[in-house]
Amino acid sequence: FGMSFAQPKFDVALSFLSADESIAAAFYNALSAGLDVFFFPRKQEDLAGTDGLESMRTPFLEDSRVVVVLFREPWGNTPWTGVEQTAIKDRCLKHGWQTLFFVMLDNTQKPPVWLPHTHVRFNYADFGIEQAVGAIKARVQESGGTIAPLSAMRRAELSQQEQQYLQERRQFRSPWGRDAVQ
Repeated sequence: FGMSFAQPKFDVALSFLSADESIAAAFYNALSAGLDVFFFPRKQEDLAGTDGLESMRTPFLEDSRVVVVLFREPWGNTPWTGVEQTAIKDRCLKHGWQTLFFVMLDNTQKPPVWLPHTHVRFNYADFGIEQAVGAIKARVQESGGTIAPLSAMRRAELSQQEQQYLQERRQFRSPWGRDAVQ
């Protein structure tokens, strides 16, 4: 594949709807065992100013080897995913489609009209997360990335991150967490 980015910051950047955050977190956890992954959980409604917008474009435009879209309507039509979709389209027009990995979370829906019919779409219902992760890792390797062996230190780090994420999620979902957020 003729993709030559200077050393990108991330191997994979995940784009997803806030409603699919738990699926995205599962992808993040599986891919992080050996890859650097851009995963940014957020509320779709919270768009924090224009500098935030520009910084949210960069991972999808040029800071990652492979972009993974976890697609379900209305992906691309919310504030955050709209910004990400534009960056992804710009990237594909500039560098080609081979670094886009498109996961159809709901195979009853149609992909966006801009996605070429020849581009491989991965049906989540048919293959599940393990096969998707394997295919994404292969795409990263094709794009010049390497998969780091999982050291005991990295495994502990990932476990700690997951525990912290689960704890924060529990706090935000509690009655006092909602008050703190507001």
